[in-house]
Amino acid sequence: MQAKRNVVWPFLIVFVALLIASPGTAGAGSMTLKVSHQFAAGDVRDQMARVFGDMVTEKTNGEIKFRYYPAKSLYKPKEQWDALRKGALDMSVFPLDYASGKVPQLSITLMPCAVTSVTQGMTWRNKPIGKKVEALMEDNGVKNLVWAWFDGGIGSKTRQIVLPADVKGTKLRAAGKKFEFMLREAGASITSMPSSETYHALSTGVLDTMLTSSASFVSYRLYEVLSYINAPRDYSIWYMAENLILSKTTWERLTPEQQKIFMEVAEEMNANWVVPNFKSLVDKLIAEYTKAGVKIHYMTKAEFDQWLAFAQQTAWPEYAKTVEGGQEYLDLALDAMK
Repeated sequence: MQAKRNVVWPFLIVFVALLIASPGTAGAGSMTLKVSHQFAAGDVRDQMARVFGDMVTEKTNGEIKFRYYPAKSLYKPKEQWDALRKGALDMSVFPLDYASGKVPQLSITLMPCAVTSVTQGMTWRNKPIGKKVEALMEDNGVKNLVWAWFDGGIGSKTRQIVLPADVKGTKLRAAGKKFEFMLREAGASITSMPSSETYHALSTGVLDTMLTSSASFVSYRLYEVLSYINAPRDYSIWYMAENLILSKTTWERLTPEQQKIFMEVAEEMNANWVVPNFKSLVDKLIAEYTKAGVKIHYMTKAEFDQWLAFAQQTAWPEYAKTVEGGQEYLDLALDAMK
């Protein structure tokens, strides 16, 4: 009898250990989630992740905590998507277009001239285009939490970029596949890279011209290596969704009450945090670039209209033609502008 107990006991230990570790059971209690992104500590995107985490930790009475890995210290920028899908990473502030190589429809979140302001972009969350993008993300193992739209500009070491023809002959980082297509059509030589690598590329001559967000123009100190900037004060052709997103594997580990708290905090930030904290980004850009002696141009309505016409001839039809369901995504994005 004693021998039988000795045989059974190790199996009971293993069974209990597996039960405790099983997602959706006791593993849904106290957790520390890993949050990774490419942006510098203190950047508004880093702040967004930390504010979200602090609110969730408070509302869960410390059950859910967060560990942050800014400045691509855990994963390289584009690696984060697959890490989220596999459940190796819990959360990220992630430019959605970075995943468009694997999910081409996500290029709609960085489509030239298809969003007119941060505030207008934020309306996506309650419109068919936003719902469709979120469903697409979930089909790929990622859950959207907070929509975060960023305006962007065009910086150069060689000349002021005012109209599409001005990019001819430049070595350009376009930020987004459809921007790359459009600006290649205008005569630029395109080099792809995340914004976190652009300072070095500009310094070494790999790039001489680039597009990125107002936040990145400042947080990566690009005013140290640029001579000209077309700043998005009044008009911009470049708006990008860089959302706070969660692995569906992690989502399914949460209890229903924890899931409810995550969505309540996300709604609070969507409604009351994003726009107030993002609307001053271009003002910070202007202040820093003025102080650094960079020559600043402000796009006019007439100039924007020329960019719009060029986008309608290049990037928009290319997306509709080459991406499955592209015309529907494009139509919904344009409907959201009304």
